[in-house]
Order: sequence, then C-alpha cells, then structure tokens
Amino acid sequence: MQVTVLGASGRTGFHVVRLLIARGHTVRAGLRSRKRAEVFRDVKADPVVADVTADPEDLVEAFKNSEVVINAIGAPDPEPESVNLVDRDGAITAMRAAEKAGVARFIQLSAQFADSPDQGDRLVRSILLAKQVSDSVLQRSALTWTIVRPGTLTDGPATGRVKAAGHLEPGRIARQDVAAVLVGALAEPLTENRGFDVVSGDFPVGSALATLD
Repeated sequence: MQVTVLGASGRTGFHVVRLLIARGHTVRAGLRSRKRAEVFRDVKADPVVADVTADPEDLVEAFKNSEVVINAIGAPDPEPESVNLVDRDGAITAMRAAEKAGVARFIQLSAQFADSPDQGDRLVRSILLAKQVSDSVLQRSALTWTIVRPGTLTDGPATGRVKAAGHLEPGRIARQDVAAVLVGALAEPLTENRGFDVVSGDFPVGSALATLD
C-alpha cells in the first residue's frame, strides 16, 4: 500500500520510512522543505513537501493516492507556541487534509499521558495538552484511526520487544521500537480506532499488538 509519513526526516519518522520500505510498501516521505530530501538519497522513498504549518491544500496533494498517513511530526522545542503550532494545530490540519484526500487511515504518534496531561511530567505538559487536543479531534474524524502513546523516547538500539495496553505505568522505549509499533499497526485490526500506551517490554511487537486489552 502507499503510505505517507509526516516528519519523515525526524528521529522516529526516518525509522518508520525504512521499516515500511523493508515491508514492501510504497512510501512518500513527508518533509517540511525540499532541503531535507537529501536524507533519502539512498532510501527508496519519494520525498514530498508536507508542511503541516503551511497551506492545507498542499497537504491534500501530498496525501493523494495514499491509503494511510502516519503522523510522526513533533515541535522542535517545548515552548507552548511551537507545540501548539505543530502538535496541535498542524496535526489537526493533517487530519482534515487526509479526509479531503480520501485517505482511509491515520496513525498518530502521540505520547504517554496525552489522554490525561495532569498525570504526566510537568516539563512536557504543553506537549501533552497539545496532543490531547489533536488526539481527540482524530477520534471524532471520519478516518480509521490509531493513536500510539509511547513512554519516554530513547535513541538506543531496537529491542523488538514491547509492552502495549490501554494504559501503562510510566516507562521508556527506543524510537526504533516505536517505529516498529507504528508500522506493525497497519497489519493488526485490533489497533483500528484505538489508542494505547507502549513501553519497552518482553513481547515481540506483533504479539503485543495482537493481544491488546
């Protein structure tokens, strides 16, 4: 299937792109500007400008013919103004554009405690509040949705093993493992119209998603 990845040059998005290609999908790598296309010189992905803070009609064009959009964007800093522009308003703009473009499914990279920001770390409260809003809008959209709420992200190596459930105790997880969950959700019906937490654990990604409770 054709999948457009938003935030494709980011630390998590790039892993998502590589995994999708490895599994035989056609990938459009959504970037804020053409300057970042260099990252994909040796990767079989089609770089496309998909800036969620720019003209919504450009996003509609970027999503054209895609069956799925995976949103891995994130604000460059935790200041509320930046976070609201990207993680809240930008994500919502992407959802609306996906609906208009006829995309069937939207998979959103959120954050643990985005569904209850008051219980999360105060240092990232602005991010959690922004994602809470965009996650809520996604759930009310016409799209088949999945919201993945990972614990604290790390840049360590992939373990291939996670724990996933509706709600979990605070935890950590490698970005590569998060990417595997985002991609794995494509093949697991239990993840459709569902939001869940994911942290490092003892179960292979496929098994963890197939036994969501």
